[in-house]
Amino acid sequence: MELKQRKFAIGYLAIVLITIFAFQFPLFGPRAANVSYSEFKALAKKGKVSNLTLDKETISGTLSTDGLETLLPKEKLEELKRSGDGPHRFVAARVEDPGLVAELEQANVQFAGHVENTWLSTLLSWVLPAVVFAGVWVVLIRR
Repeated sequence: MELKQRKFAIGYLAIVLITIFAFQFPLFGPRAANVSYSEFKALAKKGKVSNLTLDKETISGTLSTDGLETLLPKEKLEELKRSGDGPHRFVAARVEDPGLVAELEQANVQFAGHVENTWLSTLLSWVLPAVVFAGVWVVLIRR
């Protein structure tokens, strides 16, 4: 292998390693605890949740750590203790509940809605199959 080619390969290796380390932190960092909807409602009534974000399919927010012994199962408490002290992020699957907003307002919990921007995925779902089809067609016609 020539010296120039070796430097080129080492450069690519360095770029790949830097990319792996850059993506490792957000992908494998601390994760939000999964909480059932019934557990979420019990926590909300007791004022143990804050900074809620209501999505179309999920509810996420911050969970305070004090006084959870009676509200969460033992396994969840141990999972939260392993992830460290302080407030923890949580996620719950959203269930169709017309009275949820009223209950959150009654418990004085701050919440906000979140609208997901899906124009790029919608565009790709229409354009990408057509491009793949055209590419396969061009390859087959040239043969």
